[in-house]
Amino acid sequence: MTRFRGFMSLVAALLVAAVTLVSPYQARASFQVRVFDDGVLQGGVGVLQVGNSLVFTGATTHFSITNGSGLSNNPGTQGGSNLDLSSNEQIATTFGTAGGTHTIRIELSQDGWLAPVGSPLVLSSSAGGSFANLGLPGTNQSVSATYQGFLDNTNTLFGQPGAGSTPIQSASASLSGAGTAPLTFGPNNPSVNPLVPGGTPFSLTDVLTFTFTVDPGSGQTTANVSASTVASVPAPAGAMLVMAGLPILGIGAWARRRQKMSSAVV
Repeated sequence: MTRFRGFMSLVAALLVAAVTLVSPYQARASFQVRVFDDGVLQGGVGVLQVGNSLVFTGATTHFSITNGSGLSNNPGTQGGSNLDLSSNEQIATTFGTAGGTHTIRIELSQDGWLAPVGSPLVLSSSAGGSFANLGLPGTNQSVSATYQGFLDNTNTLFGQPGAGSTPIQSASASLSGAGTAPLTFGPNNPSVNPLVPGGTPFSLTDVLTFTFTVDPGSGQTTANVSASTVASVPAPAGAMLVMAGLPILGIGAWARRRQKMSSAVV
């Protein structure tokens, strides 16, 4: 019985070690959002951050953000998993009485992501949403929306968008008229596979841009978009299999030892 308890303690220790090796690497990271109205940085947006989640609402010069959020799984894992930065924004116009064309740009950025050694980050993205013309019949309203995903291997918040760099992902959609319709995003450029040096931190940034055009007296127009940038990181399969097999090998050895002991007693 004493030997059995000792062996089970060893198995428990091996399992803890395996879980520790594949658990998220806890890196320190900054997670921020900023909003521009016609190219001017806005200060009237309130932000609440809890861990790797952001919630933000508020008014800009020509718009209101009725529901804004961001979520990430940073720091992910160094060995495997998807590194995912996603956002969900609901925008409403507030210049329907005057009419015109105005643009709101929302940037969500987080640094401190880590890449495993020598593994290419396979980038992919997705975006979708809806458009609703809530104004008067006969008035003309339209929206065009663009989603962009950036990776900056200098680990700078908003670094690539701020420098005017080419996004690694890009998609757009546009609609006009009355009623409600889906915003279906089409890719503007293909996915890329950047190779980030292992252990080198980098930042991911999602950028959503909405341009609304409304007639004077049109009333309110809204758009809702969800988007995400995903860096798929291949897991080191050999190392994972070895760790997963250690407890099983130990149990097998213990069973053989017990069988020999029982035969000796008989």
